[in-house]
Amino acid sequence: MKSERHQMRPMYPQSGLSVRGLVLLTGCILLVALSQQAGSGQQTNPLPNRPIVIPNRTLSPDEMKQLTDKNARKHKFDAANAARKQVIDNETNNLLILARDLKAKTDNLGSNPPSPMMLREAAMIEILANDVKEKMKLTVNPD
Repeated sequence: MKSERHQMRPMYPQSGLSVRGLVLLTGCILLVALSQQAGSGQQTNPLPNRPIVIPNRTLSPDEMKQLTDKNARKHKFDAANAARKQVIDNETNNLLILARDLKAKTDNLGSNPPSPMMLREAAMIEILANDVKEKMKLTVNPD
């Protein structure tokens, strides 16, 4: 009789889980899967995904004048900065040409002392470099 009961039971590997444990584990897995599906469904968002539009209003004459003045100042600011950049670029190119020329002359000197003309060129390079440095610090402010 004992052998008949053993033959009716299903044989599971010796993993330590009983039939009840397997049923509980399967139920938990299904519960987690269903809760994730329910959570990934369409959710209603109270705020729309588009910007909030404020109705346009006409500007008063004073506001129009202020806006026009502000735009004119910005345009002048951009033009002044472009002109300043152009002047700095030109002076930097001149500085580079003078420095290369002086370096070529000093390379050809060898052990001879520099001539007074070369010393004047070095002084001019220094003055021009300081001038470019100061112009780079200047900022034109639109306000």
